Amino acid sequence: MRKTMKIAAVVTAAAASTVLIGGTAAAQSAAAPPWWDNPATCANPSTAVERTVDGRIVQVRQGNCGGIQYGWGRILNYQAQDLIRFEVDLNGDRVADDFSTYTAGNRNYTKAYPSSPSPNRAFRACYVAASNGTCTDGNSTPWW
Repeated sequence: MRKTMKIAAVVTAAAASTVLIGGTAAAQSAAAPPWWDNPATCANPSTAVERTVDGRIVQVRQGNCGGIQYGWGRILNYQAQDLIRFEVDLNGDRVADDFSTYTAGNRNYTKAYPSSPSPNRAFRACYVAASNGTCTDGNSTPWW
């Protein structure tokens, strides 16, 4: 058991390289975040929640991506340098455990993350002016 744990830790730490050691491919897959790169390819998109922030419309969107329900962030009425950030809470504490951010001038929506019936999983989107900006009660949608 200890050897397996050590090997999995080494493989996870070296995720940039493609090293397959017996039984560790599953550990690598489990460690990789399940982001959907382009939610523009998802079916039946709709807006779950939105908010206007400084004249920009910030939305949490949802849709079916490859047979699975996902959520993502989108911004409307933006300026080219604005950023849209999408935060994911995985454990119910309403603190971001993962996120996706894009410059609106390049793409006005983020990557998508699988939704869940669990109350621990929640999403919110926000407008930020800097790449290191985070969502706050003042610049984001409510958690959804």
